[in-house]
Parts: sequence; C-alpha cells; structure tokens
Amino acid sequence: MKTPVIHPRDLIAGLQKGLALMQLFSDEHPRLSVPQAAALSGQTASAARRFLLTLVHEGFAETDGRQYWLTAKALRIGQAYVDSAQLPRMLRPIVEQVARTTQEHVSVGLRDGDDIVHIVRSRYSHIASLSIRPGSRMPMYCTASGRIWLASFSEEELEAYLARVPLRRLTPFTRAEIPELRDELRKVAAQGYAVVDQEYEAGMCVLGVPLTNRKGELKASLTITTHASRMNGDEMRQRYLHALYEAQALLKPVLD
Repeated sequence: MKTPVIHPRDLIAGLQKGLALMQLFSDEHPRLSVPQAAALSGQTASAARRFLLTLVHEGFAETDGRQYWLTAKALRIGQAYVDSAQLPRMLRPIVEQVARTTQEHVSVGLRDGDDIVHIVRSRYSHIASLSIRPGSRMPMYCTASGRIWLASFSEEELEAYLARVPLRRLTPFTRAEIPELRDELRKVAAQGYAVVDQEYEAGMCVLGVPLTNRKGELKASLTITTHASRMNGDEMRQRYLHALYEAQALLKPVLD
C-alpha cells in the first residue's frame, strides 16, 4: 500500500503535539510535572499544561495538581489497533502453528522508530516475561527482532542510529560496544537469522528470522523465545530454525 503524500497544511499541529506528549509517559517517566513535560516535548510550559489538562478532561490522564499520569483509558488507543488491524489477524494462525510445533513462545515484531513492538504473540507460552507482551517496546541493538532490522540498514542509516541511540549493557551478556555490534549485524545479514542469548533479558534466549514480502521488502520479524536453562542459541538454531523458515515462506504472500 502506497503512503499518500501529505501536505503540511493538512496537518493538525495540536493533535501531533498532544499525541507526542502522551508518548512521553514511560517506565522512566510514569508521572510528569508541567515543567518536565515541557522540557521533554520542547513545548512551552503553558502549552504543555493545556495539553495535559485536556487529557485529564477527556479521561486519558489524572492529576494531583502537580503531577500528571495516564489512566487505563489510554489503553483504548493501542487496543483500537489490535481490534481493527488486519495484519495481526492474518499472522496469528501461522504464529500459533509454529508455537504448537515447537512448544515454545512465538511472536511477531514490527519496527517503530528505534524500537521493536510486538503485535502478535502466541497463546501458548511456558515463560513469564514482560518483553513478550503485546505492545511491549524493546531496543533494536540487543534483541533478535531489532538486529534483523538493523542488519537491513544502509551504512548511512546504521551510522545515524548508532549516533542517536546509546548502547547500554542491560545484562552481563549484552553486546554494548559498537565494533562487536557491527560484527554481529554483518553475521545476521549473511546468515539470514538472529540469535540473542540473554542480551536483553537474563534467562531468555531468542531466535528470529525476517518476514519479507514477495518483493523482498522487510515487513516484520518472527521470533521464538525460550528459557536459557532449556537450551542455548546454537541448540535453538538446530531445533527451531526450520520451523521458522517454513513459517517465513507461508507468510510471504500475506505481507504483500
């Protein structure tokens, strides 16, 4: 589907700023004061205050007069995508098929800016992890899905990414040095799959493959997650890569 050309005069700046402000709330910033919201959004304190009060008026936020935080109503925005988007519904049968075959957790991730967002996860799962819940956001540099995307970047795109995204060591196993990450991305690009062994979350091992359409355009990633105590990355590759490749072939027409 082609993206329409949108003229700046057709954009509603207030809606853009309001949505941007809502996205400031995170694990790091669960509550925001007006000065904090203004500093993070680049808006004036007066504008940030009006946007926050509008969110409170519409039920998307609450306040104690000093700080603001989102309410459960904000979930409606994400749930609207889950309920209305065709892609998750088309992907789910194959995701569940792979989960039944492997008896492991299976999920599909999309790139959203510098993050990966899971849009489908298998109902079957023997693991408890916050990183595999639908809508969860993960960095690209230390996740299997993310490395699949980074391996597809041009040199210019990768340079820009590395310049704006700090590589933090999230576990003792995280590759957080640029040279070793570059080496790993070259490996992913050459072999066509990514293995991440406890780099994002201790105890979790992930194997992933790219999902492309019939033109070869990368559209999503398909991953299997298991406990590192059950098997390591090499064992996952030997046991599950064939099942992922079969699903990859079945999903290619769906992603056109």
